[in-house]
Amino acid sequence: MDQQSRTEVLDDLTTATWYSVLPDIIDQVFKITPFYDRMTQRNRILSKAPEGTHWEVPVRYAKLDQNTKWFGRGDSFSKSEKEHLTRLVFYAKNLGTAMVRYKLDELKNRGKAQLIDYAKEVVETTRLSFQDTLAESLLVQSADPLSIDALPTIITSTPTTGSYGGLTRSSNAYLQNQIKDFSGLTTGTDLLDEMTRMYHICSEFKGNSGSQRTPDMILTTRAIYQDYERICRAMQQIVTNTTVRASLGFGDLMFKNVEMFYDPNCPSGCMYFLNTDTFSMPYDPAAWFTMTEWKQAQDNLDRVAQVYSVCQLYNDAPQKNGVIFSITATTD
Repeated sequence: MDQQSRTEVLDDLTTATWYSVLPDIIDQVFKITPFYDRMTQRNRILSKAPEGTHWEVPVRYAKLDQNTKWFGRGDSFSKSEKEHLTRLVFYAKNLGTAMVRYKLDELKNRGKAQLIDYAKEVVETTRLSFQDTLAESLLVQSADPLSIDALPTIITSTPTTGSYGGLTRSSNAYLQNQIKDFSGLTTGTDLLDEMTRMYHICSEFKGNSGSQRTPDMILTTRAIYQDYERICRAMQQIVTNTTVRASLGFGDLMFKNVEMFYDPNCPSGCMYFLNTDTFSMPYDPAAWFTMTEWKQAQDNLDRVAQVYSVCQLYNDAPQKNGVIFSITATTD
């Protein structure tokens, strides 16, 4: 097989390999963290084309019917209308990477079996790149304005400052998540009480579409997670879960039947109480781990293709979520 034919075969083989395993690739990418895995389970990663540059999300912030009342004989009913709906706007974000085949590597893999293995290696490298970027971007807000909104931006320790979805948070209580500054408190004497308080406060509010009322996931740091486990061990009341998410290696404890995990990327001193029914990750079905054609690199002998996705992460009921921050753990 001459060099030109080998290049064409490898172009076709790598592209076919990518699309043949694409469902598995997407599944693996979103199983890397408990949060994304839970979002997948709850069908919160949604195929939904953006409206041009963004997604618009309707939000009900007041009762639908303002005229309902208890009444007696001869009473009249009001016909007044009150604005109860608004829209949040979340801009699409583009995530992409280059899939590169190096000419020297191609020359080293000339046999049919070697070509297949090399194609799989190129695909696997690309999968890991997406996986690592999405995992880090979940809990670390990039300074790059082109990046996805991270959890600390959505569920923030300063919920009355700035804007969210295009609206000012200070004047819209339904955009303000719950907070507790743990400064001056200790995990040994105060952590369980504050966790209980945060769980109950987050459970007081209704969702926008009949979503569950209580948080269903707690994310924190490894040190805080270990403090919680130590407290439970002292009380001889350790409750564990056996879900697939627990098998990821990020913990298996529970609090009030809520799965609790730690994440190496979680901001120091923070514990997030999350209602995943209020989160969504919409993606453009025309740009979801989509691969371009292979092209010759302009300045060397290598071949390159791009893989890209268009998506965003948002929350339509921040008040049902919360964060305890400035927790000083006693374990390392």
